Amino acid sequence: MLDKLFINGIVVTKDSRFPANIGVTGEFITHILSPKAQPEAKEVIDLSGKYILPGMIDAHVHFEDPGHTDREDMLHGTAACAAGGITTVILMPTNDPLVFTLEAFQKNLKAYENRAYVDYGIHGGLDAASFPHARKLWRESGITAIKVFMCYASANMGFVTDRTLYETLELASQEDAVVIIHCENDEIIKMNEDRMKAAGRTDRLSFNHSRPGFGEVEAIRRALFFAQQTGAKVMIPHVSTAEGLLEIRRAKENGVKVWAESCPQYFTFTTDDFVKQGPYLKFTPVMHEEDNRQRMWDLIGKGYVDSIGSDHSPFTVAEKEVGMDNIWKAPNGIPGLEAELPVFLQGVNEGRLTLEDVVRMTSYNPARIYNLPFKGEIAVGNHADLTIVDLDLEKDFTKETIRSKCP
Repeated sequence: MLDKLFINGIVVTKDSRFPANIGVTGEFITHILSPKAQPEAKEVIDLSGKYILPGMIDAHVHFEDPGHTDREDMLHGTAACAAGGITTVILMPTNDPLVFTLEAFQKNLKAYENRAYVDYGIHGGLDAASFPHARKLWRESGITAIKVFMCYASANMGFVTDRTLYETLELASQEDAVVIIHCENDEIIKMNEDRMKAAGRTDRLSFNHSRPGFGEVEAIRRALFFAQQTGAKVMIPHVSTAEGLLEIRRAKENGVKVWAESCPQYFTFTTDDFVKQGPYLKFTPVMHEEDNRQRMWDLIGKGYVDSIGSDHSPFTVAEKEVGMDNIWKAPNGIPGLEAELPVFLQGVNEGRLTLEDVVRMTSYNPARIYNLPFKGEIAVGNHADLTIVDLDLEKDFTKETIRSKCP
């Protein structure tokens, strides 16, 4: 007898859809049947009029647990994942301790035991100081990728210089690892910040203007050139510009092993929203003008985006509100787990992309890029990770309904 039988739904793959009944026993899919076949099951769930997608994988999340659990924690964060249709989440290494060594990885892993509503993985990371630990971390931990920043040094983490970036890509090529590269030109950012502050600017757009789109594009070009020279596999996350997506596509066509990730905020918000919302919408890379947003939608519909991530990075209200009158004082980051999939389902309803596109970007590709076995497809023997979609559902997000700790 099956544990669960899902009937009358429409299964969606990366390139097709078909009516089927799905049988589940334990954690696995055991049957994919014609709509007429209904074996006995302990629970039968009627999905008439709804679509069955492979469980969504969000491979770009900052819970900062262990660390700043006043902002978010594993329990609330993974509850938000489940509510948003995300069945697997991969955590970025920016915790305390940073996941830069095998020992730090083990400490993080221990902290998550029995505290998650969904499946999870962990990305490792490095800077110049921790680079000597990278090979051991990759080989012995089970991390899914190595994250580096081309900008944003902090008290406990440095960004990578060209030397460290190149050495990291050499190592990744040798180890068949994936490197996730945050691409922004640090010198351009610092120059513009200095100019804005020297001019006494504290307005909201001063922050946005300090991070022009060409700073992202230049860093992407440099990272792609190094990837081409070393043969490494790279993911360019949170691409915010249409030009960035075009650069990645050109590199891919020239044989570079690269994937592009983008985020729902770049398809939703523009600088006009930033002027209105201020620090609550302060994140990096920044949002841009409306013409860029429309070009992003055009390119995602043409297949230029390989993966979707939320870049969920919440802060407390108090931390954000200090930037109301001086945008420089607020930290960078926004939540987004529960609205992530709905943004792109709305895109489906508006004819900007297809459900098959959504499956490709949110489950099929991430499972393969980050080597997640038994995930990314609805198939017999795979994990019973299913995201049920009702394209007629209208939903409001309120403080009272959000599962994340961040309101």
